[in-house]
Parts: sequence; C-alpha cells; structure tokens
Amino acid sequence: MDVGISCINIEEQYSKCPKRESCKSDAEFKEKINQWLDKHNLTYEEWDDLYWKREQQLKSFLQNPLYRGEIVTSFAGDEVGISRLPDSFSCRIQILGTGLKDLLLNFPYIFDVSEADEFIAPSVTSNNSESDGEQFQLEAPQPNAPKVCIIDSGIQEIHPQLKVAISSNPYLSQSWVPGETNMTADYCRGGGHGTRVAGAVLYPRGIPQTGRQQAVCWLQNARILDAQNYLPKLLFPPDVLERIINIYYRQTKTRIYNHSIAGILPCRTQSMSSWAAAIDKLSWENDVLFIVAAGNIEARANYVTRPSIFVHIQAGCNYPEYLLESSARVANPAQSFQALTVGSVAHCTYNNPPLSSIAEENHPSAFSCSGPGIWDTIKPEVVEYGGDYVIDSSTPPNFTTPESVSPELIRSTRDGGKAVSADAVGTSFAAPKVTHIAAALEAAFPQESTLLYRALIVQSARLPVWTNNSDANLYHAIRTMGYGIPDINRALGNYPNRVTLTTRGLELIKARQARVYQVKVPEKFLAQGEGFDILIEITLSYVAEPRRTRRNRRKYLSTWLDWTCSKRGEDPVRFLDKVLKDYDAPEETEKDDGLFQWTLGRRQLGKGQTRPNGIDGIVKELSRSTGTVQKDWATIKSYELPKSFCIAVVGHTGWNQDSNAEVPFALAVSFEAVNSSIDVYTSFVEAEAKARTEIKPEQKIQIQQLV
Repeated sequence: MDVGISCINIEEQYSKCPKRESCKSDAEFKEKINQWLDKHNLTYEEWDDLYWKREQQLKSFLQNPLYRGEIVTSFAGDEVGISRLPDSFSCRIQILGTGLKDLLLNFPYIFDVSEADEFIAPSVTSNNSESDGEQFQLEAPQPNAPKVCIIDSGIQEIHPQLKVAISSNPYLSQSWVPGETNMTADYCRGGGHGTRVAGAVLYPRGIPQTGRQQAVCWLQNARILDAQNYLPKLLFPPDVLERIINIYYRQTKTRIYNHSIAGILPCRTQSMSSWAAAIDKLSWENDVLFIVAAGNIEARANYVTRPSIFVHIQAGCNYPEYLLESSARVANPAQSFQALTVGSVAHCTYNNPPLSSIAEENHPSAFSCSGPGIWDTIKPEVVEYGGDYVIDSSTPPNFTTPESVSPELIRSTRDGGKAVSADAVGTSFAAPKVTHIAAALEAAFPQESTLLYRALIVQSARLPVWTNNSDANLYHAIRTMGYGIPDINRALGNYPNRVTLTTRGLELIKARQARVYQVKVPEKFLAQGEGFDILIEITLSYVAEPRRTRRNRRKYLSTWLDWTCSKRGEDPVRFLDKVLKDYDAPEETEKDDGLFQWTLGRRQLGKGQTRPNGIDGIVKELSRSTGTVQKDWATIKSYELPKSFCIAVVGHTGWNQDSNAEVPFALAVSFEAVNSSIDVYTSFVEAEAKARTEIKPEQKIQIQQLV
C-alpha cells in the first residue's frame, strides 16, 4: 500500500496572517508579520526533525510482530525528497490486513492510503508488416538540440531509425528495475513499448520511406518498466521520478519528460496521489514539463472500477456514452495539475463490413480515458492520434487493431519482427507526438520557460469541426478531448491570417495582485464594412507549490491564478482598480467580461444550479479557471472589436499565507481571421509597435508578439 503521512503543526503553520487594521502602527504590523512567518515557515532542520519523528512513529507501528509490516520504499536523507512535500511524506508499505485496519483507525497522522498502481500495457493484436524504411536515413540532431527523457520500458538504442538520436553519454541511459540496473534495453515482447514511444517522439506522423530527416531532439533512456511491461511493486514512482530529475535535469538540464505510463484504474478525486503530487512538486521546483498519457480503457480486461469496453457494450452502454462515465476517468498520475495530459483520437474511419472502427475519424478513441480530472479540472488538455479498435458484428464482438487504424511506430526487433509496424494502439503513443511539439518549441525558443511551451501547445490545439454542431457535442468533446488536437505550425509561429502574442521570460505574480496587459486592435478591423469573423484564443499557464494534505484545488496550490478581460471601452486603470476591488467579491456576483462570449468562462455550475444573467460561458458545466493551464476562446465580428482591451492575470491566496510568495506564469493571446485572407499578422505587429501604455510606474501593460 502507498500511505501519506501528515507532517504539519496545525496550531502554528495554519494560523492566519495578521491583518494591518489590527495593529497600531506599521512597525507593529511588520513585527507581527515577521513573528508569524517564523512560525509558519519551518526551517529545513525543523522540517527534518518533524519528518524523522513521524517516520519513527510509523516504523514503530509497523514493527508490531502481529502486523509483519515494513516500509518498502521511503525517502531518507538530509535533503527534502519528492515524497516530502511541505506538509507530508509518502512511502510504500507492506502489512497484514489486520495491521492495515489498525493503521487506518488509530495512526493519527495518516491522511491517504491506496493500493500500488499497476500499469496497463497497450494492446498488440498482430505483427503487421511495414517496410523497414531502409532507404530512409535519420540524421543526428544538432549538438545543442533539446533533450527528451523517455520514462518507460527502455529503448532499443541500436535500432537503425533511432540510434543516431540516442545520447552517446552512457550515464544518460539508466534502469531502475530492481535487479536489472545495468539492463536498459526494451525487453517487452511484441515489439516493445518504450521503443515505440521513443520513435513517436521523432516520427509523429509515421516513418518516411525515403530521403533524409534530422532528428528534432536527443533521446535519453530512463527504464522503469520490467520485461512484462509492469511497474515493479518495489519501485515507488515518486522516488523514481525524483532520482530521474536529479540525473537528467539537475546535471544535464533536460527539461522535457515523456511519461507514457498510467495506472489501470481511474484516478481518485478526493486527494492528489503521491505519484501525481510528485510530478507537481518537481514541476514547481524545476523548469521541467512532464507530458503524461491519459490512460486506457481495456477492450476485454475488466476491473471493478474500470469496466472494459466489452462489459460496457454488453450492458448497453455504447460508445461514446461510456466515455462520460466516472469509470472512464483519466488514470493516475494523469490528474497531475502541472503535467500536460494527452488523450487519443482516431485518425481514420474504418468500414469494411462486417468490420468497423468504434470511433470515427477525429473522434475520441474508444479506449481513451476522459475528464474531468480531480476537482473538476479539464483533463486531458490535448489529444493526438493514438489509433482505435475495430469490432465485428458477432456477439460478443471481437476486437482487433488493423494496420489502417493503428499509428505507424518504430518497433523493437529483439524478439524478431519488422523494425516498423502499425499493430499497437493507446494513449501511450499519443503522448510522444505532443512531446515532439514541445521539443520543437524548445529548439525554436531555448531561452523560454517550459510554461510557455505548455501554453503554446494548448493555444495551438483545436477541436474538430463536428464539435460545433451543438452545445452538447462541445461539452462531450471537451470532456473527452480537452482543448483539442495541437498543431505544430500554430504553436511555432504566425500565419498571414493569424498572430500569437505572448509574454516573454518568466512573469511573476503574488496573491492579491493583478498583472494587466493591453492589446491594441488594428484600426482596419474596426470598419463596419469588413464584417469578417475573428477567433480570439487566450491561454494562461502557471505553476505553484503543492500541498498534498489539502482536498481542494485552491488550497492544494500555494497560489492560484485566473484571468479576465476588460469590458468595451473600459479604461485600463479603472479595469485594474475594479479587478483588485472585486478580489474578495462572492462568486455569485461575478459579472461576465462583457466583450466576448467565451466558450468556458470563469465559473462552472454545480448540480442543479442555474447560471445567473451576465455570467459568461457557453459550456456551463466546465470552467477554464480550475487548472494551472487555462484556455478559452470566442469568435467575434471584426467591427465589434474595441480599439483596445485589457487582460488581467489575477493572483489568489492558496495555502501559502506569505504575502511575498510569488508564482511564475506565461500568457498567450491569438487572433485569427476565420475563412478570410486578411493580413492579421502585419496589422497587429504594426498596432503593437504603437501601443506601449503604462498603468502605474511599476505596472506596464504590454504583450510582445511571438516572432
């Protein structure tokens, strides 16, 4: 079992910050603040003492001879490890059932218990043959190209379509599988798993047959799955991820991590798992981006909380309805707030009676897990082409993955077979296609934060056309596909009819502050005679420090952010004043932005609630403000645009009461002329060059164009 142990002093660490009005002078207020901070923030020495005390109490409990308990994996050492969040530590134990019951009922500091997760290997139903691509040649990446760490089952590093992109440093190819620390190859039968994932990073749209192509990145190999494609019980995922970051980031500055591993069951929704919290904390402490697979629903393998597709069909719950069931929720650790979670869509419609694909082209794959995630966050955020199942008309139906519905992938040849084939499906192979975009962004903007990479990937995502048919379709699509399918060209740059404006570098904000940006709209858009549609997209990406004992999204993070827009004709200074004045206003008094009819809006409705007049959002059951990446979009006639408008990023108090605590963020804003050839890019660049207005000396209103 994985257990979470609380390490907080409630009376001191959770006391409220002193208020200015309760003090007679500034000096007295400052003194009280300093006293409160001394109590609120434990030093590393105090934290180590408290951790050691709680660990010894747990060990003493487990040593009862009647329980035969022990800690399988824990985080010892002088430095704070990933299991040791600011309020807790996590470890894996084994214990008899009677001891577990006693632990749950009588150990005062335990707040979370769960069974160790198991990993679902993707289905491989045949050995479909493809050309070995002998006439194609992959060229090595640039020496300073981005590095991508593949956390998986190992890689066949000598594979002809991979070997030139494998880092030559043997220190960057490691195994954490117990008893196999010197074995980094992909030993999974049926063509491997990590090898397929690594290939999808380099070849997101299939392997070329001829010509030459330079690899976008260097691949690094971190093996944690064994030869049966299982995550060994003796491996505690938070511990392994911490060790991987210690090697690949803190020593070689690898910033992108492909994590195509997820549990077999839906993630829990009460508290964040230790696995997902580890990803969140590593993302907070380091400039890294984890790209995580959403998880798979098995065709026939059935679990109590994750019925198979076959069981759903037998029960009369057909595709796509079962994707909205709670049993289809994303798998651990895909609920991580600060990872980018990737689901799967079908890339084609297969119809060859009596065989047909379950999903149609650009619809969510039959096996892809859905949202919302923990605390109603939008998960997965994006989707890519990971294949689909084909069924026949027999009763019960047979499930297959023919070549035409499976993505073309590199295949391990250790146990024979072709070097390239299309015989496996799963979100495992959708995630690395998004990783490819992240690597391309790092190659183009090496000095920028991974927060901007995540923002631009989500900003580039687009839902398929069929989702526009009705609000019900749109709601279903966001539940299953998030913000849609990302596009590498939209993420990397601009078109004549589309421009993306972004912040550059890390922007920092404190709770109870607002950063306001002004966008100047080109005058040529405002003419009444034009009347073309403008698609406006805004994405905010931020990271904050997590606390795992909290069971609320706004208290899980040290500081949480959201964004809002000014109304038509609203002065920037008045807009900033209003944003700060309304900081503590009740949610039900929240008014809409007044300018755009957003798709999601800032507020979501609870069950049985009705939306008051004046609150924005077409899809009322979901909110853009729930996660750490927040996108919304709207279409407006060009002549309805104002001369300028403002966007405010607002900081809100989470668990951290320190008024000086800051969190970083990145913001992206796009304008696109829909079905029009008008030159949006040039118009906005010229307009932005003229618009550099200040609200206050310390508060510039500025958005830079992405070039």
